[in-house]
Amino acid sequence: MRNNFSKTFKRSVTAVAVSVSLGLAMPAMANDGLLAGTSLSNSGNVLSGVTVTIINIDTGLTRTIETDSQGNYKFPLLPAGNYSLEAKKDGFLMVKQEKLKVSSVGRTSADFTLETGDIERISVTGAVVSTIDVSSSESQLVVDLEYLAKVPVARDVASVALLAPGTVSGDSDFGKNASFGGSSVGENTYYINGINTTNFRNGLGGSELPFEMYKTFEVKTGGYSAEFGRSTGGVVNATTKSGSNEFKFGASAFWEPSSWQAHSPDVKRTDADNIIEADSEYYVVNNQDKTGSTNYNLWASGALIQDKLFFFGLLNQEDRTRDYANTSSFYSRDASDTLYAAKIDWYITDEHILEFTGWDNGSDLDTNEVGYDADSDTKGENFGDYYLERGGKTWGLKYTGILTDDLTVSAQYSVNEASYSNLNVGSSPLGDKPVIYERRSGKKFGSYGLGTPSVQNDKRTAYRFDVDWYVHDDHTLRFGIDYEELEATENTQRAGGVAYRYEDCDSAKLANNELDCDTVREEYYVNQGDFETKSAAFYIEDTWQVTDDLTARIGLRNESFENYNKAGDKFVDVTNQLAPRLGLSWDIKGDGNSKVYANYGRYFLPVATNTNVRLAGDELYTRQNFDVESINADFTPNVVPGSGGAISTFADGQLKDTKETVNADLDPMYQDEFMIGYEQVINDSWSYGVKATYRDLGSSLEDVAIDKGFDDSLDGGCTLCSGFHYYVLTNPGQDVTITTDPDGDGPLELKEYTITADQLGYPEAKRQYAAVDLTLNRAWDDEWLLNVTYTWSHSWGNNEGFVRSDNDQNDSGLTTNFDQPGLTDGANGNLPNDRRHNVKINGAYAVTEDLSLGANFNFTTGRPLNAFGLHPTDAFASLYGAESFVKDGQLVTRGSEGRTSNTWTLDLSATYDYYIDESKITFRADIFNVTNNDKATQLNEVNERIASYDGAFGGYRGEANPTYGLPTDFQKPRYVRISVSAEF
Repeated sequence: MRNNFSKTFKRSVTAVAVSVSLGLAMPAMANDGLLAGTSLSNSGNVLSGVTVTIINIDTGLTRTIETDSQGNYKFPLLPAGNYSLEAKKDGFLMVKQEKLKVSSVGRTSADFTLETGDIERISVTGAVVSTIDVSSSESQLVVDLEYLAKVPVARDVASVALLAPGTVSGDSDFGKNASFGGSSVGENTYYINGINTTNFRNGLGGSELPFEMYKTFEVKTGGYSAEFGRSTGGVVNATTKSGSNEFKFGASAFWEPSSWQAHSPDVKRTDADNIIEADSEYYVVNNQDKTGSTNYNLWASGALIQDKLFFFGLLNQEDRTRDYANTSSFYSRDASDTLYAAKIDWYITDEHILEFTGWDNGSDLDTNEVGYDADSDTKGENFGDYYLERGGKTWGLKYTGILTDDLTVSAQYSVNEASYSNLNVGSSPLGDKPVIYERRSGKKFGSYGLGTPSVQNDKRTAYRFDVDWYVHDDHTLRFGIDYEELEATENTQRAGGVAYRYEDCDSAKLANNELDCDTVREEYYVNQGDFETKSAAFYIEDTWQVTDDLTARIGLRNESFENYNKAGDKFVDVTNQLAPRLGLSWDIKGDGNSKVYANYGRYFLPVATNTNVRLAGDELYTRQNFDVESINADFTPNVVPGSGGAISTFADGQLKDTKETVNADLDPMYQDEFMIGYEQVINDSWSYGVKATYRDLGSSLEDVAIDKGFDDSLDGGCTLCSGFHYYVLTNPGQDVTITTDPDGDGPLELKEYTITADQLGYPEAKRQYAAVDLTLNRAWDDEWLLNVTYTWSHSWGNNEGFVRSDNDQNDSGLTTNFDQPGLTDGANGNLPNDRRHNVKINGAYAVTEDLSLGANFNFTTGRPLNAFGLHPTDAFASLYGAESFVKDGQLVTRGSEGRTSNTWTLDLSATYDYYIDESKITFRADIFNVTNNDKATQLNEVNERIASYDGAFGGYRGEANPTYGLPTDFQKPRYVRISVSAEF
């Protein structure tokens, strides 16, 4: 008997590790666990009236309940941690589990059997803990710090997300982000202790904290329940550490020396004529790239009041430096930032808990830019200093309570602030000197710092209320509300108020105030204002135990989105968007060791606040070419009076009526997902799984120019239709209804017009994704672990999503994808996140009790390549420059130019633990990209560049671009991280 329970005890302590390996699904927005199970007699009958008591070993939290008529018990809203369990009933021997680990992300199942006998004797020391949540149909990976302590992973949320099947790295131009299931990197949501920290301007990432603050990461890759929304990609739900009755403190230090970092290859031009024209033989300069950082942490935790009030606090100091260059500028960057974070837990009673989470991760990155000649490796004049503001203050207050045995509630209020400001140093943060540069070489003239400085400050205020009602032994209802208010402040303009671009000049002569060209382009851009967005949802979900072995999850989420313009008028009002979530999970043998699951869900994405800023303000954006007669000492031009050509107006600086800028029949962006999978536990250590996923983008939002279609619908009666005058937010491929004045006679002439989809000429937005994931895993058993994932996937259509990787455009919801009908010619094909094959292998091995080695391997096939040029037959599309799918003057299809090279990386780590009495000191070294692989991950896809303006055609004509096909980015080069940490 003892041998059996020794085996089941081993299962209990490895349950979480196995669930990490399998990527099991456990719903838990509230970041609280559920411990549940069934009591049986030794004859196999269910036992009701068994008294079950659990005690949190760290905090003393104690709860007691009796099993119901079916022998079931449940402890909801449990703070994660280690618990002891005791079960007793008159006439039976007591069951006692000394250490039972409850996860912060869902259900931990623990069944036990009571034998007849004397109640004063303890007959067993364990309970059977299932390593599969057979009630769940979600797909997710749960990663804790114990796992990250064994495997080499970069210390950021995206790197953790990339451990999950079905995730691939996004383009580096968007920072460190992951693409989930073919979606763009701007369609994910990020939570910390239930606080939404997602960048709501464009969806690119969320708040980052030191890893010493985290406890677990829940990476949801699909099938997530109705309580989650605002995502058509994935969800990363992180939880932080909490204090206990035992006082603890620790420190850690991490070093990534720049001298131990390799750099990517340089890229040189291959066309001799272009070398003369561009003044440099270099195209990409990487030999000057030197990046280093030091990171120090102090933390402490304990009880302010024994068994009642607990704290965890952390202080982080990070210093970062980076030097890098391009062909005309050299940049020196440094930052020294201090971060504060705290978690407070007040156990008012064992049934009522109040939590506070807060941090300040504000950061300033100072940058100096000087002129640089790559060929001679010499620095020149100072181009100015600027700084990047990031992060901000975030805090949240949460209450969880058990009102009755069948009714529990949680409520949360949170505020998340973030800055994305880029500011010049000087008397005016937005710059007091004009932007001046030369077109071909891109070289700057004058000390103006950033060309387009901006003030961008955001604030999210969020409210949540969730209820769990155990209606019946077979039915558990979860329902709640989820409401957010988003505020964005914008002040962006060209530095000094204007930008001058000299056309086809010799930049070396310009540097000496010599003029050998006769044209300059004058550009104005100004966008200022405060903008508001509101998002509300309510949901209900029934977890129905159809039979002992079959569980159904039936959910419905109702979402509403409201966006307001600069004047505070609502311009997007989308209500009652119903998102059904249906899931089935079948415990095949009824033993908790295998399951088949299936899931269908619809997921909506709000209109990005970037749309408010760009489309619903009084943005001014104009360009005009002038003849130049001379150049001043400060490089500003003296233009020929009256020589100004036609003004190209992309935004006229007027705040338009809300009905003029948005389709009256607007649908929000949504995606349908279908998933089926199988999971099997082989034994205490090994498991495997297979999952198939299909995603279909049902609707997408974009700004489209309706000029041509509008003019056609009025038989040429739109006097203001110039090709770029009427931009409307709509669903591409649908009819557009607006209220406007096509003659510009004034508001008294406003009238409703409908332009049909055929007149507009746009196709419907399409994005489809199909994938199969295969997993094989071995859980950690104090000796070794192994996780192997292979994913075959295909992503195709004409719309990547919120952001656009193939032209590095993070203008969420307003990319060039559907700006003109001609830009959609050939747009249907393999999308940028189509990485057909992906292999992930990571593991760890204990050489001795104190020394362990870790490895992380990733192989990914290349991304599709395009050829961009000037549209040969659509004049308006040609005016966008090289944004059409064109090669050598002919239309081609998306992704038709092959793929980038396949890439693979291997990361290694070594960890040594040294003990002094009860204290542990850990020494560690991580080497990322050990073999320093340097395959190109992005190429220049611009096949043509602007050659001339064709007056008869009404647009630009192109010429061959000599830098087409040259690499622009590479795999991240090898770097080393060494660290030491101590816990007392």
